[in-house]
Amino acid sequence: MSFNVSKILAGGEVAKLLEANRDVAGLGQPSTWPQALRQQVNVVLGAAFPMFLIWGPERILIYNDAYRPILGDKHPAALGQPFWMVWPEVRPAIEPIIEAAFSGAAAFYEDLPVTLHRHGQAEPACFTFSYSPIPVADEVPGVLCVCVETTSAAQERARREESERTLLFLDRLTQATSALPTAEAVMMRAAQMIGEHMGVAICAYADMDADQDGFTIRGDWAAAGSTSIVGRYRLADFGKMAVESLSRGLPLVINDNLSEIATHEAATFQAIGIGATICMPLVRDGALRALMAVHHKGPHFWTDRELALVREVTERSWAFVERVASQAELADSEAELRRITDAAPLLIAYVDSDERYRFINRGYEAWFGRPREALQGQRVEAVLGPAYDRVKPYLEAALAGERVRFESRVDYPASGPREVQVDYVPRRGADGGVVGLYAVISDVTERFEAERALLQSETRLRLATEFGEVGLWDVDNGDGALYWDDRVRALFGYSPGVPVTLNDFYRGLHPDDRGPTSRAYAAACDPLAQDLYDVEYRTIGAEDGIERWVAAKGRGVFDAGDRCLRVVGTAIDITARKHAEAARDLLMREVDHRARNALAIIQSIVRLTDAADPAEFRQAIHGRIEAMARAQSALARTQWRGGTIGQVVREELAGAISAGARVRLSGGEIALPADQLQPLSMILHELATNATKYGALSVRGGRLEVSWASERQGWSLAWEEREGPSVTAPSRSGFGSRLMASLARQLEGQIVFDWARDGLSVRLRAGAPA
Repeated sequence: MSFNVSKILAGGEVAKLLEANRDVAGLGQPSTWPQALRQQVNVVLGAAFPMFLIWGPERILIYNDAYRPILGDKHPAALGQPFWMVWPEVRPAIEPIIEAAFSGAAAFYEDLPVTLHRHGQAEPACFTFSYSPIPVADEVPGVLCVCVETTSAAQERARREESERTLLFLDRLTQATSALPTAEAVMMRAAQMIGEHMGVAICAYADMDADQDGFTIRGDWAAAGSTSIVGRYRLADFGKMAVESLSRGLPLVINDNLSEIATHEAATFQAIGIGATICMPLVRDGALRALMAVHHKGPHFWTDRELALVREVTERSWAFVERVASQAELADSEAELRRITDAAPLLIAYVDSDERYRFINRGYEAWFGRPREALQGQRVEAVLGPAYDRVKPYLEAALAGERVRFESRVDYPASGPREVQVDYVPRRGADGGVVGLYAVISDVTERFEAERALLQSETRLRLATEFGEVGLWDVDNGDGALYWDDRVRALFGYSPGVPVTLNDFYRGLHPDDRGPTSRAYAAACDPLAQDLYDVEYRTIGAEDGIERWVAAKGRGVFDAGDRCLRVVGTAIDITARKHAEAARDLLMREVDHRARNALAIIQSIVRLTDAADPAEFRQAIHGRIEAMARAQSALARTQWRGGTIGQVVREELAGAISAGARVRLSGGEIALPADQLQPLSMILHELATNATKYGALSVRGGRLEVSWASERQGWSLAWEEREGPSVTAPSRSGFGSRLMASLARQLEGQIVFDWARDGLSVRLRAGAPA
């Protein structure tokens, strides 16, 4: 049998690879996989979300088509490989989570950062995922992971946060330097602030000599563990790249001087403790006038944002220093800031304390469908309209000095309803009071919808598996593949997780029920009939041999061409109900049978009882019928299951002997079947009546001993009368003797009377040959 993916769940490249009966290391060919694994693989392959399974001790990876973009060029070689062979780079971070899931602990992580080796290089990535154990019986052979790559969203968030930090830093820088009295103080403060903000080793500023080669580092800020580099230097000593870039007014950017420039040039940097650098030139009137640089001790990959920040700080710092071109440089700086904010995929704005927009980026224009000139200067309430009521509390909190983050649904005029995340960052003036706020708004609609869909999917799956009250089954009408959950397995006497096929189903049916069940299934698959599959059948447990009754219901699933793709349904255990119905029917038959027997016996008693005196006749009839009634009552109390010899003896003698009689009883609690209880009761009644009238129980000193015991083929009872009147054998057999002989035959035994002079002895054997 090959592995055929469900027609409903649709295939795909991964499905085709598995359908090719590919041998998966550690698991064998898909056709030999456990049913639980096959079922989970079908779920994974049919999912639109990226999903994968990790199965077995070798931690084999099986994934769906939606997961292929995450793998990159690792697909298709990754299919069926051990997880850590595919992703060795994430093992230290992820292995504890996966092993915890194999121990039964589910996990959920949001935006977890990892570094993946794919597309021929290492690249940072972020994922939101859940690891869910897949229990089978008492084990967890596999783990299901539902994941979505959030790298773009995380990078967007990082860019947004970086934009926030940049805006706040530039604001702090402006406030910190605007009131300083000297250029030296401005440059020292700027160097310290950018150095601390960027976390570099050294931040320095320098003046160029007129020859455009010599320069003097007049001041710097050095982090702990780094040494000041104040002094005179020659640009040529730092290499050809430094001369060409800076002379042309371009920044010098070196990520690792040991690998990017000549050895002797790198030595100049290394000698003063520099491994990576951004050196930003200041060009005025076509001449290189000054430099500002940040350095790391070792290699460092500088980002565009860091480069932009150094450029911005350099421009701002030298604007304060030069003082003469403040207005022009300020405009350039604002333009650069606008380019940064316009390039960000965010809505960025500045709102003053009167709740008026004083700055907005291009994102506002796009979402509101209006030019920025029409929005700037407007109050927030007028721009947002009805949505203002939702954001008003947060806006007021931010203007009161609180940094605020919230999510909301806003219907924008141009972009329509969007789920957004909003950050309000207060801006403080020189006196520390809040003068406005920065608003940074990101679109989280896709993430919100993905999280909601994931939550709904997981909730449905959990409710179906944990709180279902009936067993579930599924038959693929193409290849006949059968799925049972563990409840249905139990109905057929299988242990949890045991693989099953349609042959197992039919073998487990009671022979008398195979025909009706097969016909019902055929009608459910018939395109013309499309009947409801509704049957009750018996099963014979494969492992325990127990017979059970099952009520099954189901329905065929048909495609547009009325071809039956599969039959799915439920099954419940109705054994208890069937046993109750059988017990009720049996009891009714037993009652009917015994009523008929009782009437027949009563007729015989009435017909054969000898008594010339009517009163004596009534007494004899009454006593014998009472014995029958006592037997019937005893049977009714046990629901016709029988009783014990001791119980019958005590009940019969309690009603027959006088208060002064001496009676000794001995024997164990030997069980009697229902059909032996009444004959024994009537025999004891006849013996007790005879003993009371004529035998040992008719006189004060008489004694009676009754004992019973089990025998190899049945049981026996001994009746011994002593110290009563002398007795002789009767000259003829009366009704009582004939009745007792007949009753003994009903017991499949015999009764023997010994009319000894000192008292009657009776031996009754039941179940022994007559």
